[in-house]
Amino acid sequence: MELATVPATGTVARTTIWNAATAPTPSQWDGSPMAGATVAAGMGKDGYIYAMRAVGTQETWTYPGTWAGTDQTWRTHTRYYEMLRYGRSGVDNLGIVSGLGTYRTIANDASSQVNGAVDLRLGPNFNAADIHPITGVMYLASFQTGGALNRLYLIDVTQTPPQYLSTLNLDANIPGAQSGDFAIDAAGEYAYGVAKAAGLLGNSTSYRIRLSDGHVENLASGLGIFPFGAAARLPNDPAKMAFYGQGTRIMSLPGGTLGATQTTQSSDSADAASCLPKLKATLQCTPLTLVDADANVSTCTVTLDQPAPVGGIDVTLTPPPGNPRYSTTCGTSISVPAGQATAQCTITATPNTVPGDGDVTADIALATPASTADYELGTPTSANVLIQNDDALLATVICTPADLVDAAGNASTCTISLNGPAPVGGITLNLSPPGMNPRYTTDCGSTAQIAAGASQAQCTITATPNTTPGDGDVQAPLTLLAGNGYALGSPSAALVNVRNDDQPVVPPSSGGIEPVPTLGEWALFVLSLGIVGLAGRRRFLR
Repeated sequence: MELATVPATGTVARTTIWNAATAPTPSQWDGSPMAGATVAAGMGKDGYIYAMRAVGTQETWTYPGTWAGTDQTWRTHTRYYEMLRYGRSGVDNLGIVSGLGTYRTIANDASSQVNGAVDLRLGPNFNAADIHPITGVMYLASFQTGGALNRLYLIDVTQTPPQYLSTLNLDANIPGAQSGDFAIDAAGEYAYGVAKAAGLLGNSTSYRIRLSDGHVENLASGLGIFPFGAAARLPNDPAKMAFYGQGTRIMSLPGGTLGATQTTQSSDSADAASCLPKLKATLQCTPLTLVDADANVSTCTVTLDQPAPVGGIDVTLTPPPGNPRYSTTCGTSISVPAGQATAQCTITATPNTVPGDGDVTADIALATPASTADYELGTPTSANVLIQNDDALLATVICTPADLVDAAGNASTCTISLNGPAPVGGITLNLSPPGMNPRYTTDCGSTAQIAAGASQAQCTITATPNTTPGDGDVQAPLTLLAGNGYALGSPSAALVNVRNDDQPVVPPSSGGIEPVPTLGEWALFVLSLGIVGLAGRRRFLR
């Protein structure tokens, strides 16, 4: 089985995607020349390819009176129609289609015969089929010489064994004598095909069948003398179909015209199935922010735009790198179960009480899928889950010494400290610095920077030397303020006292005799007059 990629022009690329896988549920006719080829197939809504196969009859009837001989036994008249299902694990035999052909459930017991919907003389096989993109029902035909050119048979391939549902009788034969495969359009309204007229040089005509009522319309004519054995709808363009036999030609809808022949190496397929449009995968994680405490979990959800087919879909991931700050259940891939559209994994923060251990990011993304994958990337495809430190750094401040005098060499060192290392990028602490004052100077500003990994910063308050007596004491306060990334510890403020150390000058004492207080100039003059008067009085009294 091969995947054909059809470009707008040029060579059609073919890639082998399945080869010779054994059947998990084999048929009793496997390997028998009585088993015909599987030339009528379609891709179901579940992503599997379903193919009809005619198998021989135990009564060894031959197609009316012609191909005799042991090497032609595959042309024997058939009564059995098996449905095969191709998938990732190989091919499953779903059994004989119930109600389609006449067969015996017990080979040697005529009373077990079951009558079917089709003429027993169809030849070796059906040659055209597709699966309705909306209902999932297979439309089956024998559009070949000797077949019914005016009937479609509807088969429910979702049952095991598959079940014949009904016959759609067309209002006319398809044009020409033989058609290869047909393909149903994306809306499920019409089946389009190319039929060849009788004769070696008979020309081909495109046609379409309205599936609601079986109306047949001839479309474009003069499309070449070679039959087209395979047809498939292009999944990326609902207005185009690919028909190929010896080469590939693109049909444009609804006109049924064919483009130029595009080379298709070794193209000899008798049937084709339209690939389903690829599912789109997206990724989201909720919430995107965690803290390093208990029960902090982010759920990452991979979502497909429609349910996964049978067997599920494995979506490739690029998981978060290992880190002790979190754990994760997200691996290199995640499986979306069949019938489901989502799958989940988790990123869980590791609880701790270490202050200042910073923040980390757990990055997760959808990896680019292989070209043969059943899905492609939508939007968004990645998420960044932030694990934050929730253990607050506590900031404190101490100034040493707390008392200075206004003399040279008197300085206090103020240390702003954290109780853990600063995070990556460092941290800025807010301060209320000492006010301006001529009695001191300071390099303590309105902020303090602590570098990443460090836990302290320092500034100083320096007394201004002076010899002025009686100028008193002043205070220089330094206070931590609230800010981002830290909380206030204790103490969160410091007070530096700048004291006056200048006293009045006192003369030195001599011999222990107290000095006599001195008098002013006028007091001395008055005292002299008193002494002179007293002396004169004493003379007169003699």
